[in-house]
Amino acid sequence: MKSKLRLFVCMCFSVMCLFFALTVDAAQMPLDLVIHASQKVAGDWYDASGNKVLSISNGYINGCRIVDGADFVGGYPGAGVFIIQEAQGRKAIHLEWLGNGEHRTLIMNKKNQLTNRLQKEHYESVRGVHLGMTRQQVIDLLGAPSSSDVRGRETLKYMDLGLSVGLDHNMVTVITLTSKNAHFDKSGLGIDSSMIDYYNFYQFNRMPSELSKNTFQGVFSIGHGEYIFFGSNKVSLTVYSN
Repeated sequence: MKSKLRLFVCMCFSVMCLFFALTVDAAQMPLDLVIHASQKVAGDWYDASGNKVLSISNGYINGCRIVDGADFVGGYPGAGVFIIQEAQGRKAIHLEWLGNGEHRTLIMNKKNQLTNRLQKEHYESVRGVHLGMTRQQVIDLLGAPSSSDVRGRETLKYMDLGLSVGLDHNMVTVITLTSKNAHFDKSGLGIDSSMIDYYNFYQFNRMPSELSKNTFQGVFSIGHGEYIFFGSNKVSLTVYSN
């Protein structure tokens, strides 16, 4: 009886080990694909003070060879853990990349926002709020929000001003017109403007349907790494291309 019990325990332990090994392997990524992923964020990256924090090229980060990686998700935007070989040992760096053009951004270790442009510009804005601003910059400009929602991305709601501001990693990534009280600063367009007005001003690469104005029709590029999308009696400006 005891021998059967020992056999059963050994079998369970073996299954657990196999499951653990498969789980670990599933999180890993072949080195050539890790290096390929690093090319999506190749270049020099700076913090808000203009200090160069990361330099990524040819399978190296800050001159240290990339030797492994794990937990990669998405394409672009996307994220993953890059493991580099430093003189004192291996070091893991979590990187999340998002945005295009002027708003190309790298989030290091889920907290440090980096840009590949020392002078970051924006194209469109709402009441002076533009993509790429920090949470505090929004509050300094507009004051305390009417309410906030932290499910998923944090959203600051300014009901009396007719807009809401979505933030990812403390950075403005979505600005939404929620009433006729707000409009885009450059074009002057709002939620009651026609699709023809939007098409003509921003020079969309396709014509949005007026009949489907309150239904998501995908995003429309306005250049400079900024996009507009429509839906549910709202119009949003975002850094996300999909």
